[in-house]
Amino acid sequence: MSRVFVLGTEVDPITLEDAVSRIARLARSRDRHFVVTPNVDHVIRLRSDRDFRDAYAAATLVLADGMPLVWASRLTRSPLPERVAGADLVLPVLAAAERDGLGVFFLGPMAETLNIALGWIGVRFPRLRIAGAHAPPRDFERDQASLSRSVAALRAANPDIVFLALGTPKQELWIARHRDELNFGVALCIGAGIDFIAGVQKRCPRILSRLSLEWAWRVYREPKRLWRRYAHCLLLAPILMWEQLRHAWRFRARG
Repeated sequence: MSRVFVLGTEVDPITLEDAVSRIARLARSRDRHFVVTPNVDHVIRLRSDRDFRDAYAAATLVLADGMPLVWASRLTRSPLPERVAGADLVLPVLAAAERDGLGVFFLGPMAETLNIALGWIGVRFPRLRIAGAHAPPRDFERDQASLSRSVAALRAANPDIVFLALGTPKQELWIARHRDELNFGVALCIGAGIDFIAGVQKRCPRILSRLSLEWAWRVYREPKRLWRRYAHCLLLAPILMWEQLRHAWRFRARG
């Protein structure tokens, strides 16, 4: 199925269920695929960050994390069926991995958080094959020794599925730069997915998420860290929507 042009990027128009099935197939392929999940912040970053654009261009699956992308896609002839957030992939992909006997590996976040999450996952998925886990230090990508240890840990584990919980853009850039040094099936960029499992971050209430107010929830929870990012998103959102409208009009005129 062809990708849909949404807010300046191309997104795969599939459901969460379809995404999990495709990820399981990619895991068995052992061909070093990876999956990204754009939201509005990602879309804005793609406009100015060449390395981030290159990482996105190499991704096998691009899934809409943000509801604004789903809404904007309704201006096209092939609207996205639903939101598929990175954090929402974690549990169903773990269930598929347990069912199919696939090995999984976790990279990030902090050691204490990762250990709590692994304990919970071990109880929830007792037959899951955990190939390994590694919690690199903060800003590890700037230290060659720490960077080498992260690559070596994943290479030694030889997993089918990798969960990258490093945050954006670190996780996307890391896998795009290092996947040729590794051996795995598919890597998922899941952001705060492990934090949610460990309980160190609380997920946005579903009603706010459906209203596309997850950004407000996150700013409320972490105002000092996030207010500038989301203020920037709000300022640029009208421009993005105008560009989407123009694209839709041009497409319809040609059709």
